[in-house]
Amino acid sequence: MKPRPRQLERWWNRRTIRFRLALWYGAGGTLLLTLFAATLYFYVAARIARPLDHQLRADLALVEANLTVAPDHTLLWQGKRIPRTAPRMTGLPWFELWDEDDHLVRRVWPFSESRALRSPPPPNRINAETGVISVFNVAPEIRLRALSVRFQVPGRPTHWMLRLMRIHQPYRDTLPELRVIILVALPIVVTLLVLGGHFFTRRWLLPLDLMADEANRITIDDLSRRLPVGNAHDELGRLANIFNVTLDRLQNSFEALDRFVADASHELRTPLTTLRSVGEVGLRRSRTVEEYREIIGSMLEEAQRLQLLVQRLLELASAEGGGHGAHRRATNIGETAAECVNELGILAEQKNQRLTLEADDCIAKIDPVLFRQALQNLIDNAIKYSPEDTAISVSVREQDETIHVSVSDEGPGIDPIDREHLTERFFRPDRSRQRDSGGFGLGLSITKAYLRALGGTLEYEARVPCGSTFRLLLPKQ
Repeated sequence: MKPRPRQLERWWNRRTIRFRLALWYGAGGTLLLTLFAATLYFYVAARIARPLDHQLRADLALVEANLTVAPDHTLLWQGKRIPRTAPRMTGLPWFELWDEDDHLVRRVWPFSESRALRSPPPPNRINAETGVISVFNVAPEIRLRALSVRFQVPGRPTHWMLRLMRIHQPYRDTLPELRVIILVALPIVVTLLVLGGHFFTRRWLLPLDLMADEANRITIDDLSRRLPVGNAHDELGRLANIFNVTLDRLQNSFEALDRFVADASHELRTPLTTLRSVGEVGLRRSRTVEEYREIIGSMLEEAQRLQLLVQRLLELASAEGGGHGAHRRATNIGETAAECVNELGILAEQKNQRLTLEADDCIAKIDPVLFRQALQNLIDNAIKYSPEDTAISVSVREQDETIHVSVSDEGPGIDPIDREHLTERFFRPDRSRQRDSGGFGLGLSITKAYLRALGGTLEYEARVPCGSTFRLLLPKQ
């Protein structure tokens, strides 16, 4: 029963890459070597026979120029009668003449008539006009190569046949020897090819085994392991480097997740502890209505703070997880910035701050909701961290194919050491002021996530002598 194609495919897919490469290497090498050997053999055979055929053609020209047939069928060579018994080493070409009835008229060759030789068969008249090449044995040790052509005899209505002959024996031994060499050498070379292919594929694919072994040792408890890189310049080395970079990202993601959970737990623990402490204090003794009002107000304030923190965490998770799908449409950036300034101007007035806007008429294809939220976060931070009686400016400028939206303040600025951590979750340069301002260190993280969804970037620039400038860079398209 013949195996089905699907069974062969399943069998092939279960083989290792090392086995497949070795098999293809051996099979491909065998096929190429066989084709090469066959081509070599037939080429040599043709090259060996070609000189002898040229000699036969030369003999033909010599015979046609010097041989004539007398009316009594006597053969004349240069006008002289050819003896019936030729010398053993005659200087004449070897030839035969056959009449139209395929009867031998005369044979001229150096062999004695007394020698027991097998007479050649009559020449083939088919395609004899251009010449027919044939090979035949006249004795076990004598092999002749012959050229048969038509020969015109004066006074005869039909052509006779002329056959030129030469010894084929010197050329016969070469081809069998070549066949033996090919038949003996080909299996040896194929075996060496298969063994060499298996050895080299095993050696070249050894880094894959090492990488697989090392990958099995990588667990969530030990993400510091990396795949070995034997040769960084070959394909396997580049693959190992790519996996190592991916592992670096995974490790950083897990570490960031651990930090996020720890920071979130810390931030959530504070309002929960406060709620519990206020409640426990309120229940220790009987109090007046006003005291209970004050206690309940404190609990509501902490509950509101807890609700705000949970909301911000959900916003951050949604933004970084792609929950906010960007719904892009043509948006007037200047008008959107003006709306944000008007809405947050009340907060600035409470601190006697001057909130101004300078905006060009810029149109960009963005999600207006995400952009509005990102800009509000920057303006809210500027109001929150700037002293009273200071100025906060918002500007919208178009440069080439990018729109720059900047928020500048006159606050204390950010220490150079802290600048690279600005967009990290729960990072606050001055943690002592966060309780009063109500911040959690999530605003810039959310803003950066929104900008990533919009295809833009968030930049920070320190102002001289003090203050900060946060800049949103948005593509027009």
